[in-house]
Amino acid sequence: MPIRLSRYFDVEPSELKARGVFDGHLGIDNKLFVDPKLLKKTLRIPEFSGARKDITKYFSQVIKLLKASKEQGDIAWIEAERRMRFKEENGASLGYGKAGSYGRAVGPQLARSLAKRAKEILELGVDDPEMFELIGLFQEDVGADLLSDMAVSILKPRFLSFTQRVTEELELGPSKRFLMEGRGWKLPLTPDGKRALVLVPKAFLSKLPVALDRSEIDEVAQFNAGVRRQWNAMVAAARKDKADPSKDQIREMLFADPKNLVDLIRVYRESPVKGYDFEKDVDGLLNWDSIGRSSARANPLDIPVKHPTNLSEVRTVVDLILKKFKKNVEENRLYEFLYRDDGKPKHEVFAQRLFYAVADAYCEANNVDLSREPNAGNGPVDFKLSKGYSARILVEVKKSSNSDLVNGFVRQLPEYEKSESTDESVYLVVRVTKGDASIKSVMKLRDKRLAEGKKVPAIFVVDGRRKDSASKHRKRSRRS
Repeated sequence: MPIRLSRYFDVEPSELKARGVFDGHLGIDNKLFVDPKLLKKTLRIPEFSGARKDITKYFSQVIKLLKASKEQGDIAWIEAERRMRFKEENGASLGYGKAGSYGRAVGPQLARSLAKRAKEILELGVDDPEMFELIGLFQEDVGADLLSDMAVSILKPRFLSFTQRVTEELELGPSKRFLMEGRGWKLPLTPDGKRALVLVPKAFLSKLPVALDRSEIDEVAQFNAGVRRQWNAMVAAARKDKADPSKDQIREMLFADPKNLVDLIRVYRESPVKGYDFEKDVDGLLNWDSIGRSSARANPLDIPVKHPTNLSEVRTVVDLILKKFKKNVEENRLYEFLYRDDGKPKHEVFAQRLFYAVADAYCEANNVDLSREPNAGNGPVDFKLSKGYSARILVEVKKSSNSDLVNGFVRQLPEYEKSESTDESVYLVVRVTKGDASIKSVMKLRDKRLAEGKKVPAIFVVDGRRKDSASKHRKRSRRS
């Protein structure tokens, strides 16, 4: 069950904030990552003084080995590959693993691919260690989570030292001593009580490291006109297929001329260092929880079924929550939070988590003996009997602006038909678009399957479109 770090430790959020600790949610993907470039911002965190230099030094050693290597498989190459392997990072409180505490590992195969890619770059005459921070642009299987884990792994003693200091100052518990990096550390325990929980300074976190944001590469580096034309053509072609340019395409473009890579690294180095603004939280990465729970408190719901024992009773609870969520969005102004201050809709994951927070709050307030868990915070919320899985209902939350709205429903059908009779599913569509063609398509498909006597998920539509203010409405009425 997702829980905010401060709530888990039963400490005031201000105490974590004062020490620069990221107060994220355990149990879900917080969509934030350690950005190596932000390590310049050590601020008042003594444990990370010089951390940026540690990253540069580490990758400089890999470059030195690859330069010394005469062929793949010799001693220098093997050592370079070894240094590019990273164990799975367990315990970092970023929560992007399924259980909220697992990162990703760089095994032998990926390490070999990274070494080959780095060697290719070196052969172009580019030997800047910051190439490794940009490699996710054009290397498959490398994303923000992996780059983040690599940084945490390289700086592991620093993260452990920071965590130990905060643990001792705030007397965080539960905690115990762990043997790591050749010495003992007093560290807090993860909710499963088995592993150490490693705290992360929020100053090092960004929503997506600029080095990996392929959709805004033209803003990352001011390439020459020829390369910019290639990039624009790639983007235009990809958009026809409703996709981003592939990493192979980006690699081919960048490797066409060594100057392209040199320019990319130069502008990346000179670009402003900017992490996520936790105060504004414009994307709702963290405040979905407080917003959803506040809405539930302001608009109470009475759930008479306290101890559901079968599917029918689980359905009753879920139906009540769905209808109340709909009313809160449409009539109680919860729709306002689905949009950023600039009027653009927030990412779909915000709507998904907002529904979870509301549902969780209503179950807690009514002491409903029903488990409810988000799938790593994305997509379906799983309502099931606390004492077993014999009755469960999945609620899949989608926005009407999702280009995959219809296909997402279609993909569910084969699995849904094979599911046991005790399982049910709800396709919850939050409408944020003027048009409703995609919603009608899903409805039409559902009706067709029902007419064929087939089992299909229920569809529940919530109108989350922004409403005109009363003053605007009056002006429009006077004009008409």
